[in-house]
Amino acid sequence: MQLSKFNALLDFEIRASDPICAVLAAYLAYFIRFDTWRMSSFYVVALIILMLATLAASILFRVYERPLGERAYEQYCCIAASWTAGFAALLALGYLLKVGDLYSRGWVTLTFFLGLALMAAVRQLAVAALWYLRRQGVGLRRCLLVGATESGLHMVRQAKANPALGMTIGAYVATSHDQGVPEGVRCAGSLRHIDEILDQGEWDEVLVALPVSAHRAIGYALDRMEERVVTVKFVPDMLGRQLINQRMVDCGGIPMVTLRDSPLLGHAWLLKALEDRAIAAAILLMISPLMLALAIGVKLSSPGPVLYRQRRVGLDGKEFEMLKFRSMPVDMEKNKAVQWGNAQAKTTTRFGRFIRQTSLDELPQFINVLRGDMSIVGPRPERPMFVEKFKGEIAGYMHKHLVKAGITGWAQINGWRGDTDLVKRIEYDLYYINHWSLAFDLRIIFLTIFKGFVHSEAPTAAAPAVEVRVEKAS
Repeated sequence: MQLSKFNALLDFEIRASDPICAVLAAYLAYFIRFDTWRMSSFYVVALIILMLATLAASILFRVYERPLGERAYEQYCCIAASWTAGFAALLALGYLLKVGDLYSRGWVTLTFFLGLALMAAVRQLAVAALWYLRRQGVGLRRCLLVGATESGLHMVRQAKANPALGMTIGAYVATSHDQGVPEGVRCAGSLRHIDEILDQGEWDEVLVALPVSAHRAIGYALDRMEERVVTVKFVPDMLGRQLINQRMVDCGGIPMVTLRDSPLLGHAWLLKALEDRAIAAAILLMISPLMLALAIGVKLSSPGPVLYRQRRVGLDGKEFEMLKFRSMPVDMEKNKAVQWGNAQAKTTTRFGRFIRQTSLDELPQFINVLRGDMSIVGPRPERPMFVEKFKGEIAGYMHKHLVKAGITGWAQINGWRGDTDLVKRIEYDLYYINHWSLAFDLRIIFLTIFKGFVHSEAPTAAAPAVEVRVEKAS
C-alpha cells in the first residue's frame, strides 16, 4: 500500500508540474514583455487554450506513460513535441480567427522557450530526486525472481543498472531451467521450497522467469501463490526469439499475447503518415533548386536518364520502385552478377561518386515518401534477390518489414551503413521498431543532419560481398 501511494503521488506531481510550468512561463514572459504581472483577459484565454491543447497533445504523445527517468532523452523529446503541438494549435486558431494581431510575438516566443526550459528543468530535478530516493531504498519494489534463465539474468542486470525501473531483486528461486547464477543476488532455495521462501520474506512482486515450455514448473509456482497477496509477473524466456511490440490483448474475454506486431497501428499510423508527408513536402520545396542542379549534373556526366529506378522490398514484404539520382553509366548491371556491398568495386561516373559519398543520390526518395512507398525514418530497403537470400541466414531479418522502409534510420546514424555488418544493422533496425515513437523519429531526423550524409564507401567492419546472378537489373 505504501508503495502504491508513493507511485500515485509521484505520478500526480509530474502531471501537475507541467501545467504549473506553463502558467509560470506565460506570466514570466508577460512580466518581461510588459513589466507587469496583471495579465489581460485576451492573454488569459490564450493561456487556457494553450494548456488544453498541450494536455491533448501529451495524451497523444504518451508523455506520462513511461516510468520517470526511463529513456530520459525520449521523454524530454515527448515533452517538447507536446508543448510544440500545443503552440501550433494555438497559432493555427489565432490565424483562423484573425486575432493574431492582438498578441505580442515577443510574449509568444518567450512563453514557448521558457515553458520548454522549465518543464525540462523540473523533469531533470525530479529524476535526480527519484534516483537519490531509490538508492536510499525509498519507493523500491521488493522482487523475488523465480528462475535464473536468460530472461531472469537480464532482469537482474537491468534492475541494477537502471534505478528508474524502481525494483530491487532481493533473492531468486533456483529451478532446473537455470542458465546461470545472478550476480549479487542470494539463492533463497529451490522451487519445491517456494512456500517457505514466500512466507519468510516480504515481497511486493514475484517475477516468474521460466521458458514457456516449462508449464509444470510455472503451474506449480502459480499454485503456491494462490493463497498469498502478492503481485505476480511472468517474464517468459522465449528461447532467443525476437519479440516485436509484444503486449497482452483481450479477445472476446480470452487473454491473448501478441509476440510480434507493427508499432504503427491506429493513431500511431496516422501520426507517422502525417509526419512523413509534411516533412517530405517541406524538404522537397526547400531542396528543389539543389535537385535541379543535381539533375543537370547527372545528365551532363553521362548519357541516359536522370533517375535510376530499382525494385526494393518494403512494408509487408511488398516490392516498390525506389528512386535515386543515377550514379552509374546506363546498363552497367545488365547480364552481370548483382553484388551486395563492395561499393568501391562498382563503376560510377565522377559526378556519381560525389553524390554517392554525400548521399545526395538518395534525395529523390522524398518523392517515394510522398507516394507512400517509404517513410523518412525506417530500415533501409534491400533488393528482392538479397531479401530472399538474407531471410534464411539472419535471424529476425524479415521483421524489419513490419514498417515502411526509410531514407534514414537508427542503424545509419550509428554508422551501420554501406559495406558494414548486416547482422548488426538488423539489430539496430529491430531496436528502432521495438522503440518507435514520434519523438524517436524526430531525434533520428535531427541526428541525420550531422551524421547521415557524408560517408566513406570504404568498408568498415565490412560484411562479405554477396553476388546474385540476374539477366537484367531493373
